[in-house]
Amino acid sequence: MLRGQSKQIGERADSWSLMVFSIGGSRLAARTKDVGGVRPWTGAMQVPSRTPYVNALMRNGEDVLPVFDLAGMLNLRVQGDTPMCLIAKRQDGPMVICIDATIPTLTTVESTALYPPAQPDPNILWQCQIDGITVPIYAFSNLATPPVATS
Repeated sequence: MLRGQSKQIGERADSWSLMVFSIGGSRLAARTKDVGGVRPWTGAMQVPSRTPYVNALMRNGEDVLPVFDLAGMLNLRVQGDTPMCLIAKRQDGPMVICIDATIPTLTTVESTALYPPAQPDPNILWQCQIDGITVPIYAFSNLATPPVATS
């Protein structure tokens, strides 16, 4: 790879800097470069939409961002009285995701610790073990692609 050329989404760097968060008590991760921030959830306004799992908008300062219902896609329910708002960076602009009230953590994993998900899912880049728990690493740039149904 030439110097300055960016790595493809599924390629592994030497180590990955991750933000680990939870939804419905399940631990999930995303690359820190794909996270635009975390702040308190201030509520969202429901809007009609044909885009799967995107049916609300939320104000972020002067911006109005689409809300992606990751909890709904995963059939989970956000936990805690004061959920958090994760701002996901996407090629087509940022969107927000409601996550559990638990404060996210930062961690680094070596690329050798990454392995493919057990079930094919276009939203998951890799999986890894963090504190003995399998944690999927989500690709926010691909988010909104319904997981592949398995029989």
